[in-house]
Amino acid sequence: MSREKAPPKPPSNASKKSFCRQCRLMYDRRLVCGSGGNLALRNSACILLSPTGHSLRALQPAQVAVTDGDGHLIEGLRPTREAGMHLAVLRARPDVHAVCHTHGAAIIAAASLLPPGPESLPPITPGFALCAHPLPVIPYFTPGSNELSAAVANILGNGGRQAVLLQNHGLVTAGRDFDEAFNVAEEVEEAAHAYLLARGKARFLTSADLDRLK
Repeated sequence: MSREKAPPKPPSNASKKSFCRQCRLMYDRRLVCGSGGNLALRNSACILLSPTGHSLRALQPAQVAVTDGDGHLIEGLRPTREAGMHLAVLRARPDVHAVCHTHGAAIIAAASLLPPGPESLPPITPGFALCAHPLPVIPYFTPGSNELSAAVANILGNGGRQAVLLQNHGLVTAGRDFDEAFNVAEEVEEAAHAYLLARGKARFLTSADLDRLK
């Protein structure tokens, strides 16, 4: 008789406290607001996820959703409705341990103005050029839908990309750890803000400029 697979050991309380601090940092940096935006971190065989309907500004360790790699809840509150998107990226990228989904104002504005395609924001800053250019935009899909999960995983699961813009929705970034995913999100948010402030009159980095950054 086959035995059911035992659920993975839940992460420590210290790991969940660290996760809550990282969520608060996303809120403090205005990358999320209200109960929008979410975060997922791989922790051994478990995935830590922000819970649905809760603001990242005041998350407590006991509220953190902990799932296995298939999304089955182990402990904590029900995970974000976009858990499927995070899990799809983590399954596709064994090298990725953090996925950030942000809703910064500049990102939302840019994602509402720019059409879907393989390249969106022009290379306006060296930081953005190094970590996220060319930045693709995918068409609008309902948050939490299977279509959104598949579209994001299709972009981030191939070619080592670290960011994708979601039309009228926000940004998803991936990294080897939280700091890397968070840094990419900040760079893209800054580039989007600069792009909007310049109103199309900015000097963009040339191909020669980009070659010298490599």
